[in-house]
Amino acid sequence: MEKDITDEIVMSDPSPTSTPTPTPLEKKNPLETITPVSANSSLTALDRGVEGQSAGEPTTLVVAFAPNDPENPHNWSKIKKLLIILAATLASTNSGFGSALCSNLSPLLALEWNFPTPGPQTILPTSVYLIGFIFGPLICAPLSETYGRRPVLITGFSIFFLATLGCALSNSWALFLVMRLVAGTAGAPPISVGGGVVSDVFADKVMRGRMMMIWSASSFVGPLGAPILGGFLGRSKGWRWVFWFALMLAGVSFCAVAMMPETFHPKLLKIRAEKLNKQMEAEGKAKGVRYVAPVTGGGNADGEKMGVLRQLSITLSRPILLLCNELLLGLTCLYLAFVYAVFYMMLKIGGTIWSGTYHFSPGIAGVAFMTMGLGTILACFVIIWYDSYGPKFAARRPADRKSEYLRLPVACVGGPIFVISLLWLGWTSRQSIHWAVPLVATVPYGFAYHMIFTAMINYVTDAYSPLNFAASALAACGTTRSIAGALIPLAIDNMLAALGVAWAITVLAIVSAVLCLVPFTFIIYADAIRARSPCSRLGGLTAEDLGAESDEEEVEEEVEGERNGEDLEKGTGAALKRERTQKSQRTVRSHRSRMSRRSGMSRRSGRSILEMSGANEVGMGELTRSLSAL
Repeated sequence: MEKDITDEIVMSDPSPTSTPTPTPLEKKNPLETITPVSANSSLTALDRGVEGQSAGEPTTLVVAFAPNDPENPHNWSKIKKLLIILAATLASTNSGFGSALCSNLSPLLALEWNFPTPGPQTILPTSVYLIGFIFGPLICAPLSETYGRRPVLITGFSIFFLATLGCALSNSWALFLVMRLVAGTAGAPPISVGGGVVSDVFADKVMRGRMMMIWSASSFVGPLGAPILGGFLGRSKGWRWVFWFALMLAGVSFCAVAMMPETFHPKLLKIRAEKLNKQMEAEGKAKGVRYVAPVTGGGNADGEKMGVLRQLSITLSRPILLLCNELLLGLTCLYLAFVYAVFYMMLKIGGTIWSGTYHFSPGIAGVAFMTMGLGTILACFVIIWYDSYGPKFAARRPADRKSEYLRLPVACVGGPIFVISLLWLGWTSRQSIHWAVPLVATVPYGFAYHMIFTAMINYVTDAYSPLNFAASALAACGTTRSIAGALIPLAIDNMLAALGVAWAITVLAIVSAVLCLVPFTFIIYADAIRARSPCSRLGGLTAEDLGAESDEEEVEEEVEGERNGEDLEKGTGAALKRERTQKSQRTVRSHRSRMSRRSGMSRRSGRSILEMSGANEVGMGELTRSLSAL
């Protein structure tokens, strides 16, 4: 009679000497068998325990971080964490800088390639760059949750560097636009993956919120510097020198990114598992034991790799599935998309106001945009103050709304100020009013913009970080706002011609006034929104619990295997014994099945979840496949 195979969760202990005295492995609940194992020790207690087992009994050990593990990014030194955030912020600034690089170059580009101005082609270099931002996050963010952050960032930045070089050397309008599209696509990883990097290294919500504030400010400050460069350097040296300068900045950013370590936890655990397996093989103790990492997008925890098409279908569809199934994410994306589009429309509107109405030179008109940056700085101080007060404020609120009160009041303040600043700018931009009056209006605009973005992005990050889906959720936000930023500004010339500056901005303010109700809606109707969320209704299951079973048959096999356990122990047939041995190797699947039963998540309860989500026509297999993709 064969013994039950004991599944283990192995946490790597930073201090090998703390390993407890070895004891023979006993038949236990696998979720209660937690044995610390050092990544550096040559023979651990668990190894000696495995040696005590009879030959031929396979054991799969799932590696995890132990408390205070120095290899866990949450436990890295403050200096190391800050350097990582600095690298991510510099890369994101570079990508944002590239998006507005042509905003003050339209006359020079029109002179070079003979297209009419004003017209849609004046905004086309910016729009095609933002079209690249549409596809980049959908590809890069999910891949970063499969292969890690660092490979995606380095690959994207390498292509971005070459595409920027191609823009500087372009000899035709079509080639220039193609290079801008490639640059936008390759420049998307810092925008879509940077938020995931922040959540990787900071566990504390307050500190993570502050670092997210700094990182998200780069997406706003970066585009503000580009019009200044185009106004001064473009007029004195030519438009190609603007791209040569951008190439130098990209080189500096690439060096910072290249020195940044990997931060994605499942990737680090996979590296650790591979190291332990090689160590066991070198010491001749690999027979019957294998270390694996938790489930990631790249395969099962037991090391079985997915097919390429299957893997890509899961990773690349995850942001879209989240966007379509999560009301919280959908409303957030809608709000941020419009605010983002208004910003790129302001680059054109600002040029009309400063150069057209007040006759500023292109360089001085570019400097005028920097007053928005003053508002961003003020917003940072306000957010830091609220971070110290917010947890106390949230603690006095109902338990089911604490997360909303922790983040969203900042957006509730920023939304109305955003509307007021637009109306202020629109109705004071006339020759009869001094230029300083509309210029001052850009300060509260920058203040409100940053308050809205920081609050909503932090709220989304807090909601999906426990599932390791933060990068995919932020990718959905990045994609939708890039769609809006690429398409809506194409209409700004026609709006200004038909309505004038004042009424064109008023239309934007009215839409903003409606959308600024989104954070208020989250606070008031938090219960109803969570009730519609598939992730919320899963009762706090982790990412490991959401995705390994790919179809109904595998779930049924696990349940049936438990029912037949008594027959298997009696040895009723060699075929059943072999089946039991194969199933025992699927460690994570076994863990998930037991966790589901312990939490009441049986096949019947899974169907009830399906019915609650309004998708009755989809079978259990479809539900598990959707969760796997998520």
